[in-house]
Amino acid sequence: MNSRLDEFRDFVHRHPKLREEVRNGNRTWQNIYEEWVLYGEEHPDWQAYQAEANNPGNGNISLESIRNVIGTLQRLNPESIYRTLNTIQKFLQIMQSFGGKSRPTPYIRSPYDEWWD
Repeated sequence: MNSRLDEFRDFVHRHPKLREEVRNGNRTWQNIYEEWVLYGEEHPDWQAYQAEANNPGNGNISLESIRNVIGTLQRLNPESIYRTLNTIQKFLQIMQSFGGKSRPTPYIRSPYDEWWD
């Protein structure tokens, strides 16, 4: 069962221009939430905040989408990914040793291997 906050998050996801209003300092999340509770989702005022790019077939990429992708890429830590893959590799090797025949798993190269060789 979704909480009221989850429903509000879904509403904001469907009306991405509300984020711009908050970022520009025109409104606050508290104000938007209170209006959402009072008026409901079907109030005509909310239509102005829907994205034109809601159609997946129109090919528009919003600036918000680009920012999200870049932000996610900046937070990626290659060393952490490398350690995780090595941990999975070791786990699979251990599990294969319990199953009898063991096939060698390939070495997962780190992007840092070339620097240290």
